[in-house]
Amino acid sequence: MKAVAVFGSTGSIGVQTLNVVRRFPDEYRVVALAAGNNTSLLKEQEAEFAPKYISSTAAYSSSDAKVFTGENGAERLAEETDADIYVMAISGLAALSPLMKIIGKGKRVGLANKESIVCAGELVLSAAARSGAEIIPVDSEHSAIFQCLQLGRQDVKKIILTASGGPFYVCHSTDLSEITPEMAVKHPTWNMGAKISVDSATMVNKGLEIIEAARLFGVNEVEYVIHPESVIHSMVEFKDNSTAALMSYPNMELAIQYALTYPERRDNGGVRAFDFSRPLTFIKPDETRFPAPAIARECLRIGGTAPAIYSIADEVAVGLFLSRRIKFTDICGIISEALSINEIERDITEESLKTLRTEISHYFRSKYTA
Repeated sequence: MKAVAVFGSTGSIGVQTLNVVRRFPDEYRVVALAAGNNTSLLKEQEAEFAPKYISSTAAYSSSDAKVFTGENGAERLAEETDADIYVMAISGLAALSPLMKIIGKGKRVGLANKESIVCAGELVLSAAARSGAEIIPVDSEHSAIFQCLQLGRQDVKKIILTASGGPFYVCHSTDLSEITPEMAVKHPTWNMGAKISVDSATMVNKGLEIIEAARLFGVNEVEYVIHPESVIHSMVEFKDNSTAALMSYPNMELAIQYALTYPERRDNGGVRAFDFSRPLTFIKPDETRFPAPAIARECLRIGGTAPAIYSIADEVAVGLFLSRRIKFTDICGIISEALSINEIERDITEESLKTLRTEISHYFRSKYTA
C-alpha cells in the first residue's frame, strides 16, 4: 500500500485527489493532509482518512495527528512526512517552500501548482534532477502533454495547448470592462476555484501554462488554440507533422489518477467514453482582446524573474479584482506595469522570490487602496 500526502487537501484538486484515493482503498492510504483555513472540511477529512500529520494555516487541534499550524505549517509538514506520493495542490507561490522540501526526498510529486515552475522552474527542476524526484503534472493540459510524449520526446516539433476560452471568449458583444467577479468565476466547462477561474477568463492561465510547458518538457515551440468543449486537453505535434492528442470529457480526476497510478492506467467509473458523434470546435486565438498569452511568451523569452513577475502580479491583481478594487480589464494592465517597473534579475532564490512578491503586493495594494 502506497502512502499519499495531499498538500491543499481542502481545495478543488485536493478534494478530487481524495476521491481518487477512495476509489482504491486497498492501494493508497493518506498519511498527511495540508490545508488552508477551511478547518471544518479538514476535520471531516481527518475523521475519514486518519492521517498521521496535519497542517493548517488556521488554528487546529487533533487528538491523534501531529499538527503544524501557521504560514509555514505546510513546509514543516513536508519536512516531517514520509510518503511514496506527494500531491502538491497548494495554489500560488506559497507552494514553493514545501515543494522544495518534498523534492529533496526524491519521491513522486503529482504537481498541480503552476507558479512553482513558472517562477522558479530552474530551481525546482534542477533539485528534482539531483534527488531523483519524479514530477508528474496534474493540470489537465500538462498531464495530456506528458501522456502524449510517451510516444517519443526526441521527435517533438511543438506543443499545442488547448484553451476553453473561459466564459467571455466567444461572446464578442461582452464589454470586458463591465465584467464582475460573479461573472468571471462561472467557467463554462470546469468547476474550479475563484482564482484559476478568473485566470481562465483573462487567459492569464494559458500564459502561465505556456511558460510551464516550455520549462517542464524542454520544448521551445508552445502554441495554443481555443477549444470551447475542453475535450482535447492538449496536443503534441511531431517532426513528421503527425499530431497526438489526449481526449476525454472534462474531469480532473483522470489526470490526478494517472499521476498516482503511472505508468499503469486503471478503471475510472466517473468518466464516460467520448461520443464521436459530437462535433469539436477550434478557434484562432485573439490576442488583441486577450493579450495575456502574448505577454507570457515575451516573459519566457526574457527569462530571469520576468515569468515570476507575470505570475505574482497576476495573483495580486486577481485578489484586487475579486475584492472589487479594480476592473477585470485592469488585470493585464497591472501585469504589464509590474514588468515595466521591476528590474529583471537573473539569480533566482526562494528568498528573492518572497521579497519580489512582497514588493509587488505592497505596491499595487497601496495603489488601489479603497
